[in-house]
Amino acid sequence: MAWRNVVVTQHCKISVKMRLLIVQTDDELFQFPIDDIGMLMVATTHAVITSHAMASLLKRDIKVVFCDEKHLPVGETNPYETESSRRTCIVQQMNWSDERKGLLWQRIIREKIAHQIAVLEEEAVCQDIEKMKMLVPSVKFDDSDNREAVAAHMYFPRLFSYEFVRSDDDNAVNGMLNYGYAILLSEVSRKITENGYLTEFGIHHDSEKNPFNLACDLMEPFRPFVDRKVFEMKSHSLDTDTKTEFVKMMRTDLPEFGTTITQLINVYVRDALRYLVSEEHLPELGFVQ
Repeated sequence: MAWRNVVVTQHCKISVKMRLLIVQTDDELFQFPIDDIGMLMVATTHAVITSHAMASLLKRDIKVVFCDEKHLPVGETNPYETESSRRTCIVQQMNWSDERKGLLWQRIIREKIAHQIAVLEEEAVCQDIEKMKMLVPSVKFDDSDNREAVAAHMYFPRLFSYEFVRSDDDNAVNGMLNYGYAILLSEVSRKITENGYLTEFGIHHDSEKNPFNLACDLMEPFRPFVDRKVFEMKSHSLDTDTKTEFVKMMRTDLPEFGTTITQLINVYVRDALRYLVSEEHLPELGFVQ
């Protein structure tokens, strides 16, 4: 099924009636079959959602992402129950071996850096990327030398500008990156919970204040998809049209893969979870040769 993402950007009331999600604004009425929805993003602080609507969405494992007054995602829902055998999966998760977690994190970082290199090559923004290429095979078990950080220091200045600072919250590019990453995080988190696992317990990220540690781990190789989109739209502001483009990005076919980012996430997360339990082969995204 082609899931639909619904983004709410203005004052409205959100309710459910007869298996339809109803969004009533001041001027219009929108209706969406609830079973066709993959995610609801409330990108405004001026929307009201009924408890019945929330319960209906949670029962169907539909993510609801809430944004702050700056229209940036700040949190999302996580249902207590899913269609999977959750208890069995959680027991497995608590017993994932350190060896498999370390090997998977090594593969994830290699894929991420290789994907970053592919973005730089596609956008032709620089020629000096040979040092980055050398990083891919040098990533050790559990990325013990933190090649990920080294690559980031080389990558972002080459993609955007040498004055670019990732930690600058007032930079419009960072605002778009954060928004796109939040959509990725929601997609990965949804797939993890669909498979019956907890997003809180990761293989590398391990913050008590982060309820999405595992999703943060598994989303890493997909970040460059967002980076490329932001590069293409870097002259834009983070307005409604720009946000809509990020949502569309997840469902747009990628010619080089023959599928969408959402479907790539579905397969990658599934394979990563299977590997952590017992599968022999590490998941592949295709950027590491």
